[in-house]
Amino acid sequence: MASIDDRIKAIGQDIYYARHEQQNDVIGTDLSTFLDETVLALNQFLPELEKEADWNFVRTNDNTSIGIISATTTISYPLPSSIRKLIAHPMRDLTIQQGGIVISTFKVVNPNQPLDPNDRSLSNRVTVLRRKLIFSRPLNLTELSGTIVADTIAPMPRMSRTDSDLLDLLDTYLDIRQLIVLGIVKNQILSDIVQGGLAPAFTTKYASLLKECVAENNASAAADLADAESFGFIGMVGM
Repeated sequence: MASIDDRIKAIGQDIYYARHEQQNDVIGTDLSTFLDETVLALNQFLPELEKEADWNFVRTNDNTSIGIISATTTISYPLPSSIRKLIAHPMRDLTIQQGGIVISTFKVVNPNQPLDPNDRSLSNRVTVLRRKLIFSRPLNLTELSGTIVADTIAPMPRMSRTDSDLLDLLDTYLDIRQLIVLGIVKNQILSDIVQGGLAPAFTTKYASLLKECVAENNASAAADLADAESFGFIGMVGM
């Protein structure tokens, strides 16, 4: 397999060619600078890419590495640095498990919804605030020493000249590699657009490829189930 520097050079040349329609023939110290700048460009774009979707290639369902319930008096637990965010979905609750058995479930909500005082059935909620899990109620003895389990999204690996994790990922997901190339170039030419120039074709290509990647990422043969509306409050219904 090619060295890390050679692989960084390859993606750097892809970025350079997308913008200039020619290869960069750098050598020596200029090549080292080119590699460093490619690493910087990749790492600057990754936070933007992370926000585009809950990418399945950095998702873990039923992640058991979040933490352990250590005390019934503690409702706040730090989110590990290996986790960027929790999945908030009505069909994918956070659970507390003992030996793989679910003891309790918690809806993952935003910080404005920690508790609904008008609906006790929704009292089990959890949110993330300042990278801390905050439960809506004190935990009980049956939950003590239980494992916190939830669907999570990890940060994308950051690039360096001594670590190939991101390159390995991009070699597996070539459409994401191309999306990163177009995204970096898109951002590099934003100043030209602001000055009144026309957006180059690859800016439109980025938007089109992003749409396709997100659609593929979210593809499903089953629709999410909506909660059935209850008419039990109307007299005679169901009788």
